[in-house]
Amino acid sequence: MNIFYNAAGTILVDHLKRTGYFTMDEQHAHDEYELYYLMSGQRDYFIRDRTYRVERGNFVFIEKDELHRTIDTGVPNHERVVINFSSSLLAGFPLHGRSGVIALPPQEHFKGETLVRELVEEAKGDAAGRDVMLESLLRQLIMLLFRAQSEQPEPQTQPSSVHRTISEVAAYVGANYREPLRLNEVAKRFYVSPYYLSRKFKQCTGFGFSEYVQLVRVREAQRLLRETDLKMIDVAAQIGIEPVANFYKLFKATNGCSPLQYRKRQRS
Repeated sequence: MNIFYNAAGTILVDHLKRTGYFTMDEQHAHDEYELYYLMSGQRDYFIRDRTYRVERGNFVFIEKDELHRTIDTGVPNHERVVINFSSSLLAGFPLHGRSGVIALPPQEHFKGETLVRELVEEAKGDAAGRDVMLESLLRQLIMLLFRAQSEQPEPQTQPSSVHRTISEVAAYVGANYREPLRLNEVAKRFYVSPYYLSRKFKQCTGFGFSEYVQLVRVREAQRLLRETDLKMIDVAAQIGIEPVANFYKLFKATNGCSPLQYRKRQRS
């Protein structure tokens, strides 16, 4: 793995080749935007409540604070580049608001991959003006993707009835996380067995069902801690976790800090 930052810490470039089969083994979300480019292989990408099939040459754009995970499709070996960047670099580019796959038109494929490779090579080096060049290359890439995104239809999810069902379940969780969400009851609602739902949810999203429910709640708690002055007991109630001691325990296990520490860090 090769990970490089610019001096200001506003751009991260991560280039990786993997052999064999791989699924991310932990939840993943961050407060920067992300571009993912698949140079070879095939992946499934779960974002919020939908699974996308990613082929060689596809880009994936991910909103900040969006829960996501890459999943093995049964095709071994892949090479990818991940670029994380701050919101300041999206100024003037309305790319945000639509996470998903971006497929460049055929005539732009070479240009897109060339920009990615130049970003990786520039990030590895220490030439004069390196950070200015990194920002320039990234802005060119964002503009290329913005134009492609504005002309393409809504990204298609992975074409499988199982994936569509699991996406509906994930969307249901996202809309009802304040309520008790038990596997047996949700399975009954979607006319499947609890065993089937548990197994397929993990297979399609990379998350266990209960794990996903708790992560959705934690992401909402993070938003409330950043954007409101609600007391901890009220934040816990808003996300459907009682008593508040359980909220503290879950939040710290997920974030490595208490809710109060998280709020202070976000506002410092």
